[in-house]
Amino acid sequence: MKQDELHDLIIYQDRYFEILTEFFISVTGCLPLTFSSLDKFPESIRRMSKTLRNNPKQAEKSFYAFSDLEVNLKKLYSEEGKKAFSSAKNIDACKLNLGGSSRFLQTQLNATRRSLLYSDTVLIPDPVMPWLEKKRDEEKFNHVIPLQMVFFILHLSDLIDSNFDIPPFFIFPSFEKTLEEHDPQTQKNISQLITDVFSHYVDSGITHPQDIMEFATIKPEEYIQKIGVSKLFVSPGSEPGESVKDALVNYKAEMRQWRSDEWCEKLFSNGDISVVTNAIIERIIPNYHLLENADELRSHPFLCVDAQAHYYHLIAKMKNTVVANTASFDPSTAAILQSLTSQRLDYLANINDSQIIELRKTNENVEFRRKLRDLINSLPDTKLEDLGYVAAEVCSHIERAISKHEKQVSVFKNKYKAKHSYTALIAGGTLGVTMFPVLAPFISALLPLGLTTTAGKYISNKLDERAEGEQFSHSMMGVMSLAKGK
Repeated sequence: MKQDELHDLIIYQDRYFEILTEFFISVTGCLPLTFSSLDKFPESIRRMSKTLRNNPKQAEKSFYAFSDLEVNLKKLYSEEGKKAFSSAKNIDACKLNLGGSSRFLQTQLNATRRSLLYSDTVLIPDPVMPWLEKKRDEEKFNHVIPLQMVFFILHLSDLIDSNFDIPPFFIFPSFEKTLEEHDPQTQKNISQLITDVFSHYVDSGITHPQDIMEFATIKPEEYIQKIGVSKLFVSPGSEPGESVKDALVNYKAEMRQWRSDEWCEKLFSNGDISVVTNAIIERIIPNYHLLENADELRSHPFLCVDAQAHYYHLIAKMKNTVVANTASFDPSTAAILQSLTSQRLDYLANINDSQIIELRKTNENVEFRRKLRDLINSLPDTKLEDLGYVAAEVCSHIERAISKHEKQVSVFKNKYKAKHSYTALIAGGTLGVTMFPVLAPFISALLPLGLTTTAGKYISNKLDERAEGEQFSHSMMGVMSLAKGK
């Protein structure tokens, strides 16, 4: 990657975070870390709402902050966006492209941070612009949600470091909603993808989106049965495999919570088949953008929510021109990412940003990636398509490596404990040795030659112990072991 391209990325992302920070402070009066913990954002929003009701001046400032955010982001897009996107395309490294949804919440934040232990760069489509580039009248909370996106994005601020050869993450400009509404080619490609999904999993006679509802109306039982068999309908927050009946109940409840009453009334009045079809289409469209972004940015698709990954795999299995060109992702990388974001390795969330930065500066992620790829290359070829099996093997490998590291630490501690005990024996008592580090600079001239030598030996051993201990604690397995201990 050329230095001027890296410079373009840094300028764009620095300004992007400045805009988001200014916006967040204008709305809330404080920075994200002061505003709320990661898991208490809804409660903090409710408290802020009560405060704004009693403070009209601050409420007016908060309202205008949304307009300023839109103006500033669109200006950044027009002035720097094209160069920044082109530069991201030219990053020659292990790149992951986060997708499956236009939202960036705690799950996406944690997944991004964990994946930095493996990848070089995580590419994140801007989750804020989709809430500004078009009216979202169907949403109940169309002011709260963009604020929520900004809240979680800003938690990546500490990972921005100009000393990196390659930025560990980059939030690239994205006009997904504008393209959906105004770009004929995007509309055509999305329409074809939707058609091909229903043709592949429901009925091969479906050759146009209009055919979907026609088939569903004529053969409603067969339609629902095939959707159930193919696990084509997964409601928000649920896992693949739920019945269509349960998914429908869950989907309606979720929509009543998040979408406007008018939107819900209009959709639900068309009947359950329309609701199911709409829900599936809502899942397909983000995958089109993920495929397109992964192709343009030459990056590996990264899905951190099981249901979203399920839809991606359904789409990757079928025949479609767009999919055929971009969905041939590396199964080994997919399995590694699945393992890093699994509950089995939840303790990786305890690794803090400063530890991630140090690991990246020493290229520990590159060595970790090599070892995991070597592991997968050693597995039987017949197992590589089973992502669940490979992910389990990766988790087991990481756990064994942590256990091995902890045994090495135990041996290391015992080695220096023995050295210190021996030094204490020579000095004539542990109390004297304990005092040496503090007193040595002042009393070495007063001590007999033997004790002076012993004090020096103790200090030398202590310095060696500290240096060797830092190597253990700052290694990838050392950091993971500390995280697991928390």
